This record gives sequence, C-alpha cells and structure tokens, in this order.
Amino acid sequence: MFFRTDPNQPGTLRFRLFTFPIAIHWSFWVIPILFGAGGGGDPVEQTRSLLILVIVFFISILGHELGHAFAYRWYGGEPSIFIHGMGGVAAVHGYYTRKQIIIITIAGPLFGFAMAGICYGISRLAIDWQLAAGAYLSYFLILMIYLNVFWSFLNLLPIMPLDGGQLLGHIMNDKKPVLRGKIGAFTAFVAGIILLQLGYIFGMILFGFLAYQNLQAAERAKRGYW
Repeated sequence: MFFRTDPNQPGTLRFRLFTFPIAIHWSFWVIPILFGAGGGGDPVEQTRSLLILVIVFFISILGHELGHAFAYRWYGGEPSIFIHGMGGVAAVHGYYTRKQIIIITIAGPLFGFAMAGICYGISRLAIDWQLAAGAYLSYFLILMIYLNVFWSFLNLLPIMPLDGGQLLGHIMNDKKPVLRGKIGAFTAFVAGIILLQLGYIFGMILFGFLAYQNLQAAERAKRGYW
C-alpha cells in the first residue's frame, strides 16, 4: 500500500517460511506499538499486553499475505512476501488468468477469516481462562478474532489498493477505471466516517487518505491513464 516494496532496504528482516521469502521492514513494528501504547495501569501488564498486540498484528498480516502466496503457488507461482508499515504484499512474476487472479485476491481475506474461526474454536474449549497463562491466551485469542474479522472485512471493501478494490477491477475486467475510482473514493470516505464514530482516529486518517488516492486515480483516468 503506497510503499516502496524493496526487500533489500536497510532495516529489513529477511527469512523463509514454507519456503516463501519473507521480508519485514522496521516500519511495520511502529503501527501496533502506536495502537497499543499509552493507558494507565501496571507497567508490566501494559508491556505484556503491548507485546501480545504486536504478535497478533504480525501473525494476522503475515497470515493474510500467506493466503495470497499459497494461492499463487497453487497456480505455479513462486511469490515473495514483503511486510511494511502500511501493510504487506505478496509479489510474483508470471501470467495468471482472470479467474486465477480473482481467487488469489480473495485468498488473503479468506485466510484471515479462517484464522479468526480457528481462534474462536479454541476460545470455546474448556480452559481455565482465569489462570495467568490462560488470561494472556484469552487476550491473544480475542485480539486474533477481532482483528482478523475486522481487517478482512475492511480489506474486501471496493477501495484501491485493498483486495476489494483489486477484486472489483478484476470482476470488471479492468474496464471503467473512472467509475472504479469514484466507487473507491466514496466507500473509503464512508468507511472513514464510520471509523471516526467508532473512535478509530488512525483508521479514519488512513481511509481518508485512501479516499483522496482513489479520487485522484479517477481524475487521472479521465485524462486517459489509470
């Protein structure tokens, strides 16, 4: 999302998972820390809660991109994953049919919903959540359920460059870019207002930025390029 996806940037952690090359830019860690920092209470408990939040963010974003990556692999691709402060991307070379691209695009959010479902199932097990370890596990599971459902839903909105915006483009066979830009701008604007009402200031700023970007894309399309 609007970020230089160069895995060789300074401050990038690189490793392999399921043979996929993974690169994580340092800026990724800033977002969950900003979300979780602050508040009163015991500093030790605050630190532990923040650590759990960072872990949940990491697993959720990585899992989302792994959904895309496994779908690419199913169709013969060899993708790599780059995660940064504005999200992540599963990059790959090669040609894919329209149907394949639609399935690959949907795979990320579906993987997020699947992770939420698994965590919900675990949370329903007969575990003594009052124990110290159980309390932290409960907090972890609740965050995993909430974040993956919430983000997977938002990511399916028809806003570029989210998966929903790309999906709309694939469904429309990349036609009517002006209309797609206007749809994205309006949807992002409404989502931003809703997020503001829910108290998510950062989310409101992000979707306000996306509304502006989609509106600019519509204006560029009017002039003959998208």
